[in-house]
Amino acid sequence: MKNVTVTMDDALLQRARVAAAREGKSLSRFVAETVERRIGQPMTQPEAIERFLAGPLMNLTDENGKAPPRDALNE
Repeated sequence: MKNVTVTMDDALLQRARVAAAREGKSLSRFVAETVERRIGQPMTQPEAIERFLAGPLMNLTDENGKAPPRDALNE
């Protein structure tokens, strides 16, 4: 486990300390759990691929509905 330094406004720090205390947690644990909730749990490679492929398709066509030439894609 690594230590990190986080910079935040004094008022935000005070609110974070109060929120952590309400939950009976240290500020460190509170921040770590909050970040984990925000970014989610780690995924396996197959889960990540499935999630990527299930997302919206990228529209690579121009205004006429034509795909760009290979040279343009490589740029």
